[in-house]
Amino acid sequence: MQKHFPKDIDIDLVLVILFTLLCIPFVLIPSLNEMVVRIIFGLPLVLFLPGYALIAALFIRKDDLDGIERIALSFGSSIAITPLLGLELNYTPFGIRLTQILIVLSVFTVSFAIGAYVRRSRIPEEDRFVVAFGSANHGEF
Repeated sequence: MQKHFPKDIDIDLVLVILFTLLCIPFVLIPSLNEMVVRIIFGLPLVLFLPGYALIAALFIRKDDLDGIERIALSFGSSIAITPLLGLELNYTPFGIRLTQILIVLSVFTVSFAIGAYVRRSRIPEEDRFVVAFGSANHGEF
């Protein structure tokens, strides 16, 4: 049985925001940050999610990019974004610390995911990029 999500919810962006926010307690709470779950949530936050949110905000139409191109650009952008944000932090009074990097990456990722949602909602539904779980339609993940 296949589950259907409401048309106005972009499940990929919801998952990006949820995954990003779930990472925060596993880094900041001392009893949780020694668990392996910290790595499971932390690696995607550094290596994939910021780039995915950026790519989702830039390429909102289903015909803009292929699924594999979105994934490749998401990894590549994240690998470029993370050090640049760290470099910016280096020139602030806060410096480069784990908490500051977590906050900056989380704010960046959530902001661009919300921006992607806003931009997607302004175009016709048939032109929007959607991630259809369990479907292999052209123009969809």
